[in-house]
Amino acid sequence: MKRTQAPRGFVLLVVLAAAAVLSLIAAFIYSRTENQLLLSVASRGQSMAAARATLAAERKLAIYRADYPGGLTALTPALNYATAVTNGWTGNREFQNLDKATWPALDVSSGGGANWCTESWLMDRGPGIPPWTVVEAFGFYGYTVQTAGVDFVNCVPQGNPRIVWSHVTVYLETPPGAGSAPPGGGPAAGTGAVGGS
Repeated sequence: MKRTQAPRGFVLLVVLAAAAVLSLIAAFIYSRTENQLLLSVASRGQSMAAARATLAAERKLAIYRADYPGGLTALTPALNYATAVTNGWTGNREFQNLDKATWPALDVSSGGGANWCTESWLMDRGPGIPPWTVVEAFGFYGYTVQTAGVDFVNCVPQGNPRIVWSHVTVYLETPPGAGSAPPGGGPAAGTGAVGGS
């Protein structure tokens, strides 16, 4: 009677199969880690831009609470921000820490980069209803050197794929009268703050 022998190399085959499975798992984990690293860097930039936009909006609200600019009530109300920009119906623009009068002096080509920009306009809510004051606040991250074709249309960056930006919109009841804060502290005081997005 002849004894049958187990096929040789079975153990080696099992070891090689296990190594192949482990290498596939390691490759998957490495690729996921690489993607997560890129995502984390991008989300950090987006977080910075969002924080700058939020702080710019809060700053503008504090300014309006102390003394609402009378010049804003002279603007023509528009249905949306794009219409207001197209027709030149925006006002009180501030870019970084410079007001609109000194904004052209900001030299972005030398790395002076924009941190934030705010701009206000009046939103038409229909006949007989007072318009809302709308504050558009933009925060930026990664804008260091101006390249050819890079520009801003009001506060909206154009032509720079490396810039990360965030946008906050705040809607306020326009105070009665112009040039001074109404009783209660002006917009954003009490029920004067209508909402934001």
